[in-house]
Amino acid sequence: MKVIVISGSGHIGTYLVTKLIRAGHEVINITRGQSSPYKADPTWKDIKPIVLDREKHSNGDFAKKIAELNADIVVDLINFTLKIQNS
Repeated sequence: MKVIVISGSGHIGTYLVTKLIRAGHEVINITRGQSSPYKADPTWKDIKPIVLDREKHSNGDFAKKIAELNADIVVDLINFTLKIQNS
């Protein structure tokens, strides 16, 4: 299966994508390209990174680009925007 993990380089994603690779899945990591994986692992050589920022593609392009990758499963580990209010 082809699996897309949005934010696969973060704490949860780092462990998830390596387990998916070991289970035999094709894995695409959607990343903003700003950080390295939380934990180094040899399986990262088999994970395809795609740099894509949801905020920069907020006009609907983000969802379109994800859909164009034609994955069987999409795991979105960043599915909200935190709004901080000044007190």
